[in-house]
Amino acid sequence: MYEDADQDTTATGHGDEMTVTVDGEQYELETEFDINKDGTNDTAIVTTDDGGQVAFTDSDKDGDADVAVELDDKGNVVGAARYDEASGEWVPIDPKTGDATGEESSAAGEGTPAASATGDIIVDVPDDPEDMSAGAATVDMNKDGKNDTAVVQSENGDVYAFTDSDGDGEADQMTVIESDGSVSISQHTGEDEWAEVEKGHLDSQGNYVPDSQRS
Repeated sequence: MYEDADQDTTATGHGDEMTVTVDGEQYELETEFDINKDGTNDTAIVTTDDGGQVAFTDSDKDGDADVAVELDDKGNVVGAARYDEASGEWVPIDPKTGDATGEESSAAGEGTPAASATGDIIVDVPDDPEDMSAGAATVDMNKDGKNDTAVVQSENGDVYAFTDSDGDGEADQMTVIESDGSVSISQHTGEDEWAEVEKGHLDSQGNYVPDSQRS
């Protein structure tokens, strides 16, 4: 199975959901590929921020991902890991043999943020034990060619833009645009902590103007 990880997989239509556990958090991915060609979808492939992919596979059909194979932007296998239920960690393995390597995992451990696995930006919510998913990044805030910001609109018309500026899958900047055009920008400063760093407004053309530039 590991040897086939860099070969074509077969999409067999609408798939079932599979649970992926990363850094103690559980995420649901839809299995859309049948990597072992047994007629049942067992694999979900997600794109990472650097253009590569991670293929999560439920090899024992228990509904939980237990193998992750990392591919670069050219489709070459560059790493793999197996989920160890006892420790709750992803253990690096040799992609060809499946044997443990003893190295630090880059396929689905510290090196692969949970948000990269799901495509969502994770937000640390103050006074809430559970982090929030802001959804997939759909806006390129810093104009570097990669979407880094997820936009959420509240029921009262306010817009929240959560930006992952360092590519770790977690929001480190929050921009709030209120329905009256007022804008506030906050930075994530620590666990459950956000600090407002700037305020401003949208002008008649919809451009942001910091309060410091007001005449």
